Amino acid sequence: MYLPNDCRVITIGDGDLSFSRSLLSHLKPANLIASTYDSAEVLTNKYTRNALYDLQSHGVKTRHSIDITDLSTIPSDMLGFADIVIFNHPLVPTQKSFAQYQKQRDKTANLLNRDLLYCFLQNSFAHLLRPEGERLCYITTKSVKPYSHWHLETSLTIGAQTLNIDMTNSPIELSKYQYLGNEPFDISMFKQYQVRNVDRDKCVKHEASDVYVYSDNLNHPISARLVPFKYDQKGYCPLCRKGPFANESDWALHQQTRIHKAQADYHQAWVDHLVSSYQVCID
Repeated sequence: MYLPNDCRVITIGDGDLSFSRSLLSHLKPANLIASTYDSAEVLTNKYTRNALYDLQSHGVKTRHSIDITDLSTIPSDMLGFADIVIFNHPLVPTQKSFAQYQKQRDKTANLLNRDLLYCFLQNSFAHLLRPEGERLCYITTKSVKPYSHWHLETSLTIGAQTLNIDMTNSPIELSKYQYLGNEPFDISMFKQYQVRNVDRDKCVKHEASDVYVYSDNLNHPISARLVPFKYDQKGYCPLCRKGPFANESDWALHQQTRIHKAQADYHQAWVDHLVSSYQVCID
């Protein structure tokens, strides 16, 4: 993971704060703001082993009850602070209040997680990243389904150049961020990090994961270390990550497969959501 000297980092949704604690071996305390979706009370009650006190004792700012989809929950000291914003192993909690369930009952888990990450990128580029900084966002996630079905290489940049989104009753002009590529997540760099269950005090088995990198600096030097997405080229299927297809007949046969139809349904549901919820213009 690219963490240049003296870069300033915000972590988003760091369940027990163990990832943020691991970052201290790479960053100065003043260069890190660690945030959680849970309140401090819920965090300490949910996770008997957590890094909250350890971070605070080292002088790291911790911010709680941060919902990256809701700008009103983000304190002023996070605005324009970061060179890099990191969301490690994001996942929408499955335990919701009845009101949340009623509001979101028509959305699938796939759609909910895409929406979370879409808002993460938009708010990070518009509000959390400092204009003169590195201008990078990282999403670390497992390389297996259902995570691979979120299509992070393509789905999160749809409409990024044309979208005006209203999350606080005032439209935001969004940055023209793009997906640059990915690299393997080297967990050995973060020896204290534990991947946690988002709903209860359990650790999740570590599986191969990748860091997906986004920036509005399309010539960022980080690109040299990343694997670009090749399946958006002619003759490939970006949804299924298959190809190249030898001819139109092979492509037509692929489109009839069960796997492709499922991925196409995910994609269409996501496009419909972007148009209806955010008034995205789809070219």
